[in-house]
Amino acid sequence: MDPKTRGLRTKMLGAMLREARVSAGKSLKEAARLAGIRPATLASFESGRKAISLPELELLSFRLNLPLEKFWSGEASPSPRSGSDLDSATVLTLRHRMVGALLRAHRRTASLSIRQLSDKVSIPASRLSAYERGERPVPLPDLLAIAQALGQGIEEYLDQGGPIGAWSSAKRAYESLGGLPEDLRRFVSNPASRPYLQLAKRLSEMPSDKLRSLAEDLRELAV
Repeated sequence: MDPKTRGLRTKMLGAMLREARVSAGKSLKEAARLAGIRPATLASFESGRKAISLPELELLSFRLNLPLEKFWSGEASPSPRSGSDLDSATVLTLRHRMVGALLRAHRRTASLSIRQLSDKVSIPASRLSAYERGERPVPLPDLLAIAQALGQGIEEYLDQGGPIGAWSSAKRAYESLGGLPEDLRRFVSNPASRPYLQLAKRLSEMPSDKLRSLAEDLRELAV
């Protein structure tokens, strides 16, 4: 992804951020406070002068109940939610460091030096080093470009184990449930169906050879 493409993506991302914020009924000042950033910083994100980082986007999405993945799939449809008692500054600091550590690990796995990666993505080596140390937020367009160069998907850098990750997983599960036919939604939502769902989960985790053996045993019992 060349710098011109990243610049265009930054502009598009900013427009989506502003649309999502306005749709959620939040002022610039309110949304900035929830995300733990200055209103001027959020304004620069929305105008496309500066690109938001993934941790900042995660936190803003969490605070406003925005579907995070929509920001790189091209859609955003927020539904407001109340705030949380998360310490925004602490969350952002930790997440920037986690993203940086993952970038370093993936670069080393790809057997690339900082200089080689710099040449691939047209980002100065000094900036890449700062990203990896967690000393500088990685703008989302830069992260997308780096991830692509390292053969990784953006999903690899999402919060997995923290409260934002848990919220995002629950939201995806809820949206998946909404896409099921009505009879299946009723079945899944029925507490009496829980043993069958647990059995289905265990079966899905079984090795294929054991599943074949189980199927053969069941056929013999049916004879």
